Amino acid sequence: MTETALSATPRSVESHAEQRRRVRDEVIAALRPLALPDTRFVDQIEHFIPAYPGSELLVDTLTDLPFWSGDGTVYATPDNNLEGVRTALILEGRDLIQTIAVRLGFRHFAPGSVTAGFERLAGTLDGADLLSSPIDLDGIRALGPLDFVVSGCRAVNVDGVRFGKGHGYFDIEWGILSALGVASQDTPIVVACHDVQVVDEELSASANDTIVDWIVTPTRVIEVKNDRTKPIGIDWDRLRADQFASMPPVRALKAMGL
Repeated sequence: MTETALSATPRSVESHAEQRRRVRDEVIAALRPLALPDTRFVDQIEHFIPAYPGSELLVDTLTDLPFWSGDGTVYATPDNNLEGVRTALILEGRDLIQTIAVRLGFRHFAPGSVTAGFERLAGTLDGADLLSSPIDLDGIRALGPLDFVVSGCRAVNVDGVRFGKGHGYFDIEWGILSALGVASQDTPIVVACHDVQVVDEELSASANDTIVDWIVTPTRVIEVKNDRTKPIGIDWDRLRADQFASMPPVRALKAMGL
C-alpha cells in the first residue's frame, strides 16, 4: 500500500492507536471506489463493512475449504459482503447464529425456518431482522460447538491480525461465544474481505484482538500460520462502561458468572 499524508508519523514511532487509525484510513481510501452503497449509510463506508464487486465469489471459495463441511452451527457477522455466505448457510439448512447489532442481541436461523424462495432475503440484514428469531445465551450454548466463525473486517494482515471499524463488536461477540464454550482455540475463524483490505505490514495486536485462521478474498486464500492464541471470554477490566450498559448479551453473560 502506498504511503499517504496520513502516514506522516514515522512508522517506527507510531503508537498502537496511530497505526490502527492510519491503516483504517488507508484501507477506506482504497476501498471507497469499489464499495457498493448501503441504503442505511449510502456511501459512508466508515460506518459499515461494504460489499464490492467480487463479494459474490467468496461463498464458492469458502465452501471448498475444510472448515465448511459439517452440519454444526455457524456464527456469521452481519457484514454486507457476507450476504451470499449467510444465504448459502441457510440454503444448506445449517443452524446460523448472527447479530444485526450486538446491542440488539443474537439472532438464529434454525434449519428449515426460512420459507423456500426467501433465502436470499434472509441473507440480508433487513431479511435477518424479519425472518430470524431472537436467541438467548442459554439457547446458543444448547446448540453446541460452532463449526466455524466467519466475519468481515476493515483490515487484516497475513499474520491474522484483524481490525474492525473500531468499536470492538466482533471481539465482544467472540468473547461471548467463547465464554459460553461454543467457541474455542480450535474453532476456525475466517475473514472474508477484498484484496485491498489485506495489508502488507506488521500490525500490533491488542490483548483482546481475535486472531483469524483463514483470509479469503475474491482472488486468493491465505491460511494463517502463527502461534498466537485467541482470547477466551470477556476481559471485564477492559470492557468500557458504555459497552456494558448498551449490550444486553454482555450483561446477561456477566449475570451467568462467565
